[in-house]
Amino acid sequence: MMKTFMVGAAIVALSASAEAQTCTRDNLKTFIARYFTAVETHSMAALPTAPNLRITENGVETRAGEGFFKTGGHAQFQRSLIDTERCGTLTEAVVDETVDGVTMPIIFAVRLKIAGGRVSEIEQLVTRKGGTMNFYDPQALLATKDQDWESLAPLAQRSTREYVNQQADKYFDSFADDPKDLPTFATPCHRWEGGVHTTAKNGNCSPKGLVLTHTHRRFPVTDVEAGITAGFINFNQALPDVHMFKFKDGKIVWIQAVFGGRVQDAVWPDEK
Repeated sequence: MMKTFMVGAAIVALSASAEAQTCTRDNLKTFIARYFTAVETHSMAALPTAPNLRITENGVETRAGEGFFKTGGHAQFQRSLIDTERCGTLTEAVVDETVDGVTMPIIFAVRLKIAGGRVSEIEQLVTRKGGTMNFYDPQALLATKDQDWESLAPLAQRSTREYVNQQADKYFDSFADDPKDLPTFATPCHRWEGGVHTTAKNGNCSPKGLVLTHTHRRFPVTDVEAGITAGFINFNQALPDVHMFKFKDGKIVWIQAVFGGRVQDAVWPDEK
């Protein structure tokens, strides 16, 4: 009995060790690079995927090699958050897309979940010209490329996953008619939505006075080391959306949002 127990324990330990090696920052960055190679080459060969792979595009389920994998092209710009604990990533990007022979830049976000050394979830949000709400300005988003989102914060200055997610959730709560508990914003704080700069020049990220309801909230990817979290919601109960929050010294300093198209019941499949 002892021998059987030890063998089983060794297998579990080995599996956990292999998973830990897969989920390092460097390895997760490799998965991001492979994903964008798959998009640009229109071939899934570069990306190791799990048999139970789930893919959505603007909240609608699709299949490997379909949708944006056919139309997407070169990524002009990327910024990513890396979650080594949950083995996931979230990348905001400006990517060329070709439809009916016409190439246009799109504003894009993709979440990857890695399990057992393979991608098991791909959640894509695409903002196209002429799309819903007109939050589309790829050049303005490119102008933010020098913002330092990805440098790791010193240990003493890092906030916990629970804290940054709570603050992000308070941000979504602050769209209420009379919000009582606002998140902690830096001064200044700036926000971009679909590339469009939507805060005043003096930098105030509070949406107080704008009454909207954001449903299906979840925080599947948080980069504690860099001080970033990603809040997925249905913006005003309709648009699939992700907000990226950058924290410094426990305060929200930047917000970047990417909207998908208006699709009925557009939520990640596990939430239906």
